[in-house]
Amino acid sequence: MDSLDTQIETILNGQPLSQDIPVVCDYNPYDQFSRSVTAVIFNDDMDVLMVQESKSGSRGKWSLPAGKVDPNEQIIDAIRREVLEESGLEIEATDLVVIDTFGYNFRFTFSGRVIGGQLKTVANKHSIEAKWCSQSAIKSLNLRYEDTTDLVNVVRNHNISLAMDPWRRPHFTVIGAHNRMLLRVVFTVRRKQNNRQYVLISRLPFPHLPVCAMHEKHNLKSILTAFLKEKLIKKYPVDSLLGALSVEHNGVPRSPQDSPHDGLCITVLAKSRVPYEGMGRICGNYEWMQMSPSLEALLTRCLDNPNTELIQWRPKFWCKRPSKRRTNRSSHSKNMDKLSAQIAAL
Repeated sequence: MDSLDTQIETILNGQPLSQDIPVVCDYNPYDQFSRSVTAVIFNDDMDVLMVQESKSGSRGKWSLPAGKVDPNEQIIDAIRREVLEESGLEIEATDLVVIDTFGYNFRFTFSGRVIGGQLKTVANKHSIEAKWCSQSAIKSLNLRYEDTTDLVNVVRNHNISLAMDPWRRPHFTVIGAHNRMLLRVVFTVRRKQNNRQYVLISRLPFPHLPVCAMHEKHNLKSILTAFLKEKLIKKYPVDSLLGALSVEHNGVPRSPQDSPHDGLCITVLAKSRVPYEGMGRICGNYEWMQMSPSLEALLTRCLDNPNTELIQWRPKFWCKRPSKRRTNRSSHSKNMDKLSAQIAAL
């Protein structure tokens, strides 16, 4: 079995752990979840691919290409299928940019580029039509989801930041078979005495990063908070959930005889705003592990650059009915807009 240092390094690099390493669940509420995908695709003119819904209940409304992940389907295959069915275009997904959650719903938003196909002109059960829209024109459409323009801005700004850092690796769902919905936690704290980073680990039945089962009635941040409050006996320090490091999923059984494993494991990075010295005593089965210098350097890069090194995490799900009041945009979107203006001025 790989050492815990090697396992953490693998996770920080966005790769799945070896299937030979058993997953130990440290916190176990009931789980039952729905998965969907969304694509934000730009053309060379920075217009956005939009589709007009044909399904009852939302017929005539406009949205980004999106849909549910079918049973025994890979998430990356689902986004290619949905875009082709709804727009007629073949795409290559280029990055997993955002994870939205609310209750038992998960939405994975990808950026991508067109590699083939033709824009559809004939209505079918998947959509009425598809077209390229300027970002300003999207606001005048009858939108199905109120966060459409914000999501477009997030992906646009993400693409800008990615262009400025060509060495950054893109994120994708990685192949890892799980039969449950799991949340793995890289929870860090800095020690004032030596200015080093420590990571919370569970010692039994072998050293591993803490894993929680997801609960359909609670968002993932509340599950993380409940877990840490249970394990950190002293008053729980306010933490900062920075984003996701990886999403492990493998919807396709190896053979018809295999048991279903259409679950997934999302690994998140969180840091304590309270130093090590103020954490107090924790449960006997848990301890703080000091990281090696090389591993700490990798972790520090993620901690210092969460907007480019991590998958954005939005624990509040999108709303289906656009509200008349103006929706507050994320602080990251506003910061990236400022960055876009600075780049344009160069």
